[in-house]
Amino acid sequence: MTQRPDDANPFDPFGTMRSMRDANMEAWSKMMQQFVNTQEYSQATSAMLDAYHTTSAPFRKAIEQAMTQVLQQFNMPTRMDVTNLADRLTNIETRLDDLDAQLSALQRGGGAATGAQGQGQAQAPGAPSDAAASMDPVVEQLSETDSGQGGNPQSEERP
Repeated sequence: MTQRPDDANPFDPFGTMRSMRDANMEAWSKMMQQFVNTQEYSQATSAMLDAYHTTSAPFRKAIEQAMTQVLQQFNMPTRMDVTNLADRLTNIETRLDDLDAQLSALQRGGGAATGAQGQGQAQAPGAPSDAAASMDPVVEQLSETDSGQGGNPQSEERP
């Protein structure tokens, strides 16, 4: 049961103060909303934030470099290392999905070919099977993308 300010309880000594507080808070709230929604406030805030970002940029860069050195000394990954690892894992996951899709397509489409080989049509020793031959471009693609990744980032020498 909430009481309106009109229904002030004569036995509540703090009722008048409570209603004054609520009216005061509502007035301040309306005034601040009007003030914050002005173009002048927006421009002043923007200028202040630009100045802050401009002056803090060298400090942030110095802190980032110091943190990188400390993490390297403790043999811990930096933000860049974790980001690179996440990118590589995403790339690997995508390639695995592609390989899975290709393998599923081979299994669906290659059922007759494997049945014919199993009925006595022997394949020459050392000759690639149909499935292996169709996977060669995938293996080449994997080799090319691995060479483009710059190798293992963990194997790099750190100063």
